[in-house]
Amino acid sequence: LRMFRIPHGKTQFQQRQRQQQQHRWQAPARHLLSWPWSSKQSSRLLAGSGGKGVEAAAAGAAARPVVHLQHGLLGSATDWVLNGPGFSLPFLLADAGYDVWLGNVRGNIFSRNHTTLGLLDPRFWAFSWDEMAARDLPAMLTQELLLSGAGEVAYVGHSQGTTLGLAFLASQAGSALAEHIKVAILLAPVTFVTHVDSVPLLALAQLNTDQVFTLLGFHEFMPSVEVLSKLEGQLCMLQPALCVNILAAICGYNPSNLDPRRLPTYVNYTPSGTSVQNMAHWSQAIRQPGEAVMRHYDYGTSCRTVLDTPWPCNQAVYGQLVPPMYNLSAINNQLVLFTGGKDRLADPRDLELMLRVLPSRHILLHQHFPDYEHLDFIWGINAAQRVYARLLGVLGALHGS
Repeated sequence: LRMFRIPHGKTQFQQRQRQQQQHRWQAPARHLLSWPWSSKQSSRLLAGSGGKGVEAAAAGAAARPVVHLQHGLLGSATDWVLNGPGFSLPFLLADAGYDVWLGNVRGNIFSRNHTTLGLLDPRFWAFSWDEMAARDLPAMLTQELLLSGAGEVAYVGHSQGTTLGLAFLASQAGSALAEHIKVAILLAPVTFVTHVDSVPLLALAQLNTDQVFTLLGFHEFMPSVEVLSKLEGQLCMLQPALCVNILAAICGYNPSNLDPRRLPTYVNYTPSGTSVQNMAHWSQAIRQPGEAVMRHYDYGTSCRTVLDTPWPCNQAVYGQLVPPMYNLSAINNQLVLFTGGKDRLADPRDLELMLRVLPSRHILLHQHFPDYEHLDFIWGINAAQRVYARLLGVLGALHGS
């Protein structure tokens, strides 16, 4: 896993403000500090110390409050910073005095290394957001606490990043690490997707995604290829309507709140790839008929292949025929929700189901924007004024500043 940390705040931003006004701001990753970190390291640390490693880090006073930002489906840490300083949430947080960390989950462009498995090994891609919530996120949060010396982390997720946060808090409720999450701020939260209105995702849900792609020999889904990304960026410059159609098909598109001049930049960095199994997990969730249930990945009931060789199945993995559910009502952390009325992936009807399940006593704020689409929360022209200002206000109140 590779994480990024914004090392400077307002001071450096002010020093370079004139230069940035004259030159268009580009590739964000090289402006950030980064660390590789493995979920295996985190598991060993927590298991070996009984949580004492985190407690030891909490004993040291951090210079700045820590905020973790987690990207969405098919995204990466770059999604958060593509609008540049003064407009993107990470830079606004850094300018306000926060220690900002940007996470990446396994399988995207920044997290494609393994100690023993290569990218061509199907076992490398045998994961969904279950593993991201159970291993990747705890690894990153632990590293942030240890390196910063902070006693708590404010979590901010967008899209699938909210799914990971809720799955982690639900499955780890009461654990030492979960108790260090001061607040979970959810932008365009996604838990149930039975009313999703994304044509590509609906098409995948109608197929046995994992089986079809596996038979074809594919285990990676929509990888980020540098040459292809550059070509897509050039196409966007020549034909902005083409990019609009691509974005609209997957996530929805609000032309009045997205800068068309930045479309080549967005497409240059997205998609960042994931596993076929992860997309299959989302397909399974879409096929659940109006169920207010968030389940683990469904491996099926057959434990043998057609060639009579062993095959993962629910009984072998979970010890039961049906995948277990995430108990969202068990979450014991403070929650803040920012939702959109025109969101194709986080449909208002699914949001209603989510609100029935989440513990209402822990919801500090639910801010709804009737005109907001899914991507408006990270790339919207007015997101800094409408969303981030309120988000900073919430964090400021919680941190007493």
